[in-house]
Amino acid sequence: MRPGLALASVALGAVGLVFAFATWVTWLVVHPWGVLTSALTVIFALVLGALWVLVLGSAVLGVIFGLVAGETGRLARIGIGLCSLAALLALAGAVAFVLAALHWTPVMKLDTGGLL
Repeated sequence: MRPGLALASVALGAVGLVFAFATWVTWLVVHPWGVLTSALTVIFALVLGALWVLVLGSAVLGVIFGLVAGETGRLARIGIGLCSLAALLALAGAVAFVLAALHWTPVMKLDTGGLL
C-alpha cells in the first residue's frame, strides 16, 4: 500500500487542473484574437507557454504516482482522473501556443549596426 503516492497524485492533479485553467484564462486575456501588441505581451505569452509545459510534466508525474499507488483504490483513481484532465488542458494549451507562435511577426526590428 502506498497511500502517500495516491495523495500526491490527487494533489498534483488538483493543482495542475487549477494552473491549467488559470493559464487558459490568462491566455485568452493576453492573447485576444491573435494580436500581440508589444514586446511585453510576447514575453508574457512565452511565460504562459512555459507554464503549460510545466503543468503537462506535473500531470504526467501525477498519473505515474497514481498508477504506482493503484492498490490504494479510489484515491489513486481520483488522482489519475484529475491528472488526466490537467494533462488534456495543458496539452491543448501547448498546441494553441505553438500554433499561435507560428504566426507571430516581429514587434520591433533590432538595430545590429551592420553586424548581421
